[in-house]
Amino acid sequence: MAYLDLTPMLQAMRARPSEFEMQGSYLRHMPSHHLLNFDIWGNARVHARCDCAMLDVSREQSEEIKAAIAAWKVVYWEPHLAQIEAEKRAAKINREFSSHFQPPGLWQRFLALFRRNDDRFGLIFEEEATADETSRAAGTPETARTERRELIQN
Repeated sequence: MAYLDLTPMLQAMRARPSEFEMQGSYLRHMPSHHLLNFDIWGNARVHARCDCAMLDVSREQSEEIKAAIAAWKVVYWEPHLAQIEAEKRAAKINREFSSHFQPPGLWQRFLALFRRNDDRFGLIFEEEATADETSRAAGTPETARTERRELIQN
């Protein structure tokens, strides 16, 4: 019986591991779109749009490709996935960090006009000085104090 020779695939997997990816249980060669998986008996099966899928793979080469895929996963695929996740995490952190420095929105700018510097929740409603404070301000260098109402009462 004639078998499909997987030697070119094995060589490409060792020389150019970035040309392969896992899609579920299938190993996919991206340039050729060939897929490889294993049946319930452990035999390799090639799925392709060309005649490559017409031939079965020998038991020996099925074992060889299974070992090569296991090594490829450890050496290339798992570190590659970890690198992708680390890049996604770094991008998310960078987006969050940059959001901390966005200019305030219109509503925040409006509220900032009335916010006191020493109290985050206290808003200035009146800038009038009382009569006692005016007389004290005239005799001493103290300035008039502003009244305020608390948004959160203790």
